[in-house]
Amino acid sequence: MAEKRRSVRTMQYAPLREVLNFLAFGTRPRFVRELDPLKRTRRLTASAGALHPIETVLFDRRGSGRVMRYDPRDHLIQLLRITSAAAVKRLAANCADIAPEAQGTALILVGDLGRVGAVYENPVSLLWRDAGALLQTLALCAVAYRLAFCPLGALGSEILEAVDLGQQKSVAAGIAMIGRPVDDAELAD
Repeated sequence: MAEKRRSVRTMQYAPLREVLNFLAFGTRPRFVRELDPLKRTRRLTASAGALHPIETVLFDRRGSGRVMRYDPRDHLIQLLRITSAAAVKRLAANCADIAPEAQGTALILVGDLGRVGAVYENPVSLLWRDAGALLQTLALCAVAYRLAFCPLGALGSEILEAVDLGQQKSVAAGIAMIGRPVDDAELAD
């Protein structure tokens, strides 16, 4: 499976159900440490101190341009209130400029620097390492779900202005597009 991982830049929208199932597989906790004030978990992705400080925000450009946060613990999505329509438009334009043929859902990785900083003295590099590890895990999960996946060369910082995530030390840590391949041959060797 790992040998089949490729960035697929031409895609169409996948149903939200498929995207959520893919995210659940890639991010859901396999073990939750009970009574832990840090809420540590064991997941597919390696994480400093088992903190898993990276959350996934979904941006769907179809229709109203919904922005949602995925909660892997409860397998729920939370529709977020858009506080800046201009920032959402900049995010959409940035995604379209980088990958014009990627008509999929944008996954924006948002890190909680405060969560890592509560445990480690120099949290920045650990947060970036966790974001990279999650991006790689999601790329491999996309292969398993026969979905097109393409990391973009952008952080997605527009999302921090576009919605209120309720975190004081949020860091935009990357964007990837997910969708159905236009041609299944793109997923084959």
